[in-house]
Amino acid sequence: MLRTLIAAFVVLATQAGAAPAPTPTPDTPVYAGNPATHYRLESRPLGIDPDGTARWLVVAHFLDAQNVETKIMANSDLSWESDRGHVQWQNRMRFHGPAAMVTTTIAGPITLRVRANKPAFGVQRIVTDTRAWKAQPLVARALGPHMVQIGIFPRTTRTTTLWRVSRAGKRTALATLPPGSSTYRDTGVRPDRTYQYVQTGGARAVYATARTPAELPPTGVALASGKGMWLYWSLNPLDDNYFGKLDPDAMVAQAAKSGLHYVEIRTAYGAMWQIPPEARPKIDAIIDGLAAHGIVPMGWTVPREATFEDVSATVRTAQYRTAKGTPLLGVAVDFERGDDFMGGDPNGLAALWQYEKYLREAVGPKYLIVATVEDPSFEHLDESKYPFREIARYADVLQPMAYWRMMRRTPTTPALVKTLLAKSVTTLLALSGRTLPVSIGGQTTAEGRNGYPPADEITASLDGARAAGAIGVCYFDWKGTQPYQWDALAHYTW
Repeated sequence: MLRTLIAAFVVLATQAGAAPAPTPTPDTPVYAGNPATHYRLESRPLGIDPDGTARWLVVAHFLDAQNVETKIMANSDLSWESDRGHVQWQNRMRFHGPAAMVTTTIAGPITLRVRANKPAFGVQRIVTDTRAWKAQPLVARALGPHMVQIGIFPRTTRTTTLWRVSRAGKRTALATLPPGSSTYRDTGVRPDRTYQYVQTGGARAVYATARTPAELPPTGVALASGKGMWLYWSLNPLDDNYFGKLDPDAMVAQAAKSGLHYVEIRTAYGAMWQIPPEARPKIDAIIDGLAAHGIVPMGWTVPREATFEDVSATVRTAQYRTAKGTPLLGVAVDFERGDDFMGGDPNGLAALWQYEKYLREAVGPKYLIVATVEDPSFEHLDESKYPFREIARYADVLQPMAYWRMMRRTPTTPALVKTLLAKSVTTLLALSGRTLPVSIGGQTTAEGRNGYPPADEITASLDGARAAGAIGVCYFDWKGTQPYQWDALAHYTW
């Protein structure tokens, strides 16, 4: 959630006694093998995607003094700079090492410059040329049951026409694409159907085919009401919240004892899917256990780009079923600015609501989308700094991240918490331009200078949210919630 990777925080004494202090972490590389002495770069083309972009992956491999590969599990720092296109760094666990993805809509050579800052192993360059790739120039894939996205590479240099072709071979014109086009989204499709497309106007006609998935079950606002909790885990064995340390039975029992109505379970960070095969048995056991106790399992994703691959991870969340067939009932999408998320410039701000627009078009109008947004009151935001109105247009529920202790320089009191949350709700609704249900994003962790909220502030946040007309409070996050906070939740009926 908001600024989840804050490096350190001050832990203060609370009404329940001294809260646990965080364990200091080293700032030097942590190896799974021998210390590295140098590194090499590996690259591979990932082909053309439905955004009409060529995708090139580059991974850094570290080697020890004997030239044997070793893994840095934490605290490496690499810089990635490309002479063409866009570069996005990747979570080290996604490709089993530091990596970057380069995307471009223009054919030709690409040079990536990589600097190893920590460990300090200098600069290397690596080159590819998209003209040498063996890739289809027209790509079509379903983004969801209600959208097919078509990518064209390289982007058009002349006016072309995109057609949909029926089973009988009849062509229906979808769009006349001007020069510079690279993608088109067909929202006139139906679930569980196969569609063929043809592009004309170039040197030759090119074809692509896509099949839409089945319709998603309808889900409603009531699923995101009452008491909730955010849950996420790490795929890195060094981390305290490594998925291998999760205890599904104990967690389900804690959720039931505390009277939780729903749990938002993180499935994706950008395009990185966070339920790999090795983690699935434990995550499925949590989802199945919650559902068996009448607690709503809901998806939670953290967008990084308004791209097909990224939005697909959220659609995949909506489609997810455990091995026993238990679904995730709705998805909470965490719309944040900053380098780790969607960016902060005007293009990044526009991407926040464009992402949600594409998602809504893909899943249809009946699937629950909770828009987790930055809090306008705590962060002093207006429409020029964050697109509240545009995001609200495609959401069913708004969930402001109202982390009252993290956002303030001075400690809070129960009375102040109620006042702050009331202002959060009224400010958000005024900026959104719609009367949408609001579910407060509350705080249990010690992020920020004021430490863990005491039990009476947890109770006050529930009272304050109710008084402000919110439909519930979802707390960040499971791992950071202290025993006395769980007790406070358990003693409050909602």
